[in-house]
Amino acid sequence: MVKKEKTYDVPGLRAGLDIFMALCESVDGLGVAELANLTGCNKHMIFRCLKTLVAKGWVMEVGAGPKYVASLVGFQYTSMPVSRMDVVTAAREPLRTLWKELGECVYLGVMHDDMVMYLIHHEGTRNVRLGGRVGEHYWPHAAAAGKVLVAYGEPELRSRYLERGLTRLTEKTNVEESAFFADMKRVKEQGFALDDEEYMKGGICYAAPVFDYTGRAVAAIGTTVLTVHYEREQLEQDLGERVQKTARIISTTLGYTHS
Repeated sequence: MVKKEKTYDVPGLRAGLDIFMALCESVDGLGVAELANLTGCNKHMIFRCLKTLVAKGWVMEVGAGPKYVASLVGFQYTSMPVSRMDVVTAAREPLRTLWKELGECVYLGVMHDDMVMYLIHHEGTRNVRLGGRVGEHYWPHAAAAGKVLVAYGEPELRSRYLERGLTRLTEKTNVEESAFFADMKRVKEQGFALDDEEYMKGGICYAAPVFDYTGRAVAAIGTTVLTVHYEREQLEQDLGERVQKTARIISTTLGYTHS
């Protein structure tokens, strides 16, 4: 007999979230029937959820029908975690300055669910460029920012990552445990990380750590360029120091005292 896995799903809560997300995506507001089509929930559940959301101020009734629209109450609360991410505030202007100076893709990444997630990302200004997105997750062992965060992170992070396995993304991706540890050691010794077409063929990256007042690496900033524009040595020599300088500026803003 197959044992059923426990689930802790709350249908009403799930429906309320689906409804609110649909309203956030809507320009003109939605009625009960439209929300039923979009969410797959029955109209009775939708009506009850809407009345609850209206009572809490998260949703407003507008026009005939009526139509429902999301208020700014949701934004008031969901924006609070962002405002507490001091590293984003500290990095925003220095990273923008670096982007204007280089004209290449630049980004700020942090660890989230043992993956690298971008909190800031500026596309390069060239006609041909590699893409990246805020909120996307990337494999740490193959991304320069990820290498920095894993190398400077807790030993348990490296152990968890090895247990999960190292995914091969290109022929240059390090998937052996010995190569992984050697790479982490090299990153700590030199103070930066490189991705030499390990994540994507044709793309090379340089990333440096950002430290807070406790000396902990809380983020990494970096740049991604195409091999048609730079070779690895050029990336280190021409752009590396400017990335390092920006990382130091952000770290100082966060209270880090350079040794």
